[in-house]
Amino acid sequence: GWGDDVVFSTAKVLSNEPAAEGMRSITVEAGDDILGAYTIPGQFVQIKEKEDTKAGFFAIASSPGATPGQCELLIKLSEGSDWAPGNQWLCGSKAGETLIMSPAMGSGFKMEDNFSETGANDFPVQNVLLFAAGSGISPIRSAIESGALAGKDCTLYYGARDTTFMAYMEKFDEWEAKGVKVVPVMSKADGWDGRTGYVQAALKEDGVKLARNTGALMCGMKGMAEEVKEALVEAGVDEGRVLTNF
Repeated sequence: GWGDDVVFSTAKVLSNEPAAEGMRSITVEAGDDILGAYTIPGQFVQIKEKEDTKAGFFAIASSPGATPGQCELLIKLSEGSDWAPGNQWLCGSKAGETLIMSPAMGSGFKMEDNFSETGANDFPVQNVLLFAAGSGISPIRSAIESGALAGKDCTLYYGARDTTFMAYMEKFDEWEAKGVKVVPVMSKADGWDGRTGYVQAALKEDGVKLARNTGALMCGMKGMAEEVKEALVEAGVDEGRVLTNF
């Protein structure tokens, strides 16, 4: 299971900046023992405070190989629960401090396997719908910036409470230049003149234009992911092309 025989190494914090309300953008210097395995957007690392403490799981936000020997993480402040450790120590970490980190792991978003002509599906994916809520934008950013979606028609539905809770807004122009239409959706914003409500409702309003060659990537709260998947499958999207990173 998770955590069996994981060999942890040390990594160094290079910077720790605010990314949005309750979120930190942390850049880490890590060796090949950690990042050598990072080849697919959506993979994650485990990080722990001390050798004997429980590790938290964090998706890598920067794309594979973006800056050799470094990766970026988007960390949502968490006070912890019975099943997951709090990460205040990580959100408060300073440049120069060391972290205990696992190699990049997980299968990531299996686009190569699932977005080509597969089995009964003769139509390779041309349209990609991306769904993120809150810090779930982290692995979605990695997919966008990796180049894996180049040449495809992409729309990102990105939900947050309001603009103060939305990380990476400064990257939207860059993502649009890569061919990704960005649709921010705010659930509690006053004075916001864009889309409001939740991403799953925005998807239902817009519909899916050509289900047989559509695929999706998503990361966010369980309820959002379940409703998005249900709406996509109902619209005729092949269930095997609705990908999560865990």
